Amino acid sequence: MNEGIVLKSIAKSKAAANRAVKSLDIQQLERALANLTAAAETIKERESLRAQRKKEVAVRKLKSMMDDLGISAADITGASKPKGNGKRATGPKKGNKVAPKYKITVDGVTHQWTGRGRTPVVFKSHVENGGSLDDCLI
Repeated sequence: MNEGIVLKSIAKSKAAANRAVKSLDIQQLERALANLTAAAETIKERESLRAQRKKEVAVRKLKSMMDDLGISAADITGASKPKGNGKRATGPKKGNKVAPKYKITVDGVTHQWTGRGRTPVVFKSHVENGGSLDDCLI
């Protein structure tokens, strides 16, 4: 039981590990390390087998439930297919280009505006000088 306490303290900190191995020479320490590594591998294999068995039990239960309900694997895979073409959206969708609603010619240059967003300076000055946006309708 005392060895278990020592191993737990070694696992907690480097300082505890240094205190525990202070009286050992390098060969004894390397053998202890090899033994601990082998023990760790054994525990990993045991846990892996336990997880595999648990998974197998769960699969058997699921198959049994599926048989009881009359559900096949094809029913499940067919029900989980994504709708659409399977591609993810990559960003905001770009809307269609909007046709211009207003048109004005100033100094030989034609300006167009859809009527959305901020009013362009050309159209603002036209309205400020007594004009109407209705005059500019296309």
